[in-house]
Amino acid sequence: MDPVGATLIKHAIVWLTQENLIGDASIIPFDYKGPLSDIRPGQHIYIDDGNIDLLVVKCEKKRLKAKVVVEGSLKAHKGINIPGVRLRFSGLTEKDIRDIRFGVEQRVDFIAQSFIRDAGDVRAVRRHIPKLGAACAVIAKIENRDGIRHIDEIIDAADGIMIARGDMGVSIPICEVPIVQKMIIRKCNMKKKFVITATQMLESMTENVRPTRAEATDVANAILDGTDYVMLSAETAAGKYPAESTAMMNGIIKFTEGSEYFPPRIWQ
Repeated sequence: MDPVGATLIKHAIVWLTQENLIGDASIIPFDYKGPLSDIRPGQHIYIDDGNIDLLVVKCEKKRLKAKVVVEGSLKAHKGINIPGVRLRFSGLTEKDIRDIRFGVEQRVDFIAQSFIRDAGDVRAVRRHIPKLGAACAVIAKIENRDGIRHIDEIIDAADGIMIARGDMGVSIPICEVPIVQKMIIRKCNMKKKFVITATQMLESMTENVRPTRAEATDVANAILDGTDYVMLSAETAAGKYPAESTAMMNGIIKFTEGSEYFPPRIWQ
């Protein structure tokens, strides 16, 4: 994708391709190398946490033809989600291994693994880390239906869990996300594994110096439910007010944990 990105217009036709090329508003390269035969016309492709919606109209061996349903500005390295399709991945890719090696070289404490489907995905990373002479902890990001379905075995296999609500809110109906979040937090608390609640917690602070009341309540409720960590994403990575976002999050945490409604930990 061109570094400046591209604007996808509603009703326009675009191609998604496995070819390694520079994309634009008419052709979008993606790095999935598995077969596209599991994808069918009529299915939706969501990009960038669902901000862009494409409808598949034709499937070929190495590319997909789609119509833009929800338009938007597309930049490089955005995630793609196809609800109801279980894409075929065979263990760690070469890029995964390079990324893990880079993290180890930087002496990271944690490696967060995306789109975990079952405990086998976690074990694949765990087996590779010692080969690099490291002992990084593995955080499993739960963001699809398979991960939710196998949550118990994933919690057992990982050091900690991240509730990644962005892609999760595309993979499952968004109305289910709050209850799934509560379920995962409770299971992690019971199994004494740390849990991180993430994505759009103070999203409006990417553009505004104050969050919405709903966002402040979201952060507080995650804490009251038992999450160990709340996480900022775009707010600090690309937002206009990274320091203010951090201070606001910290303020909500301190006030909530100091309130009479903050429950004792199960294992205390």
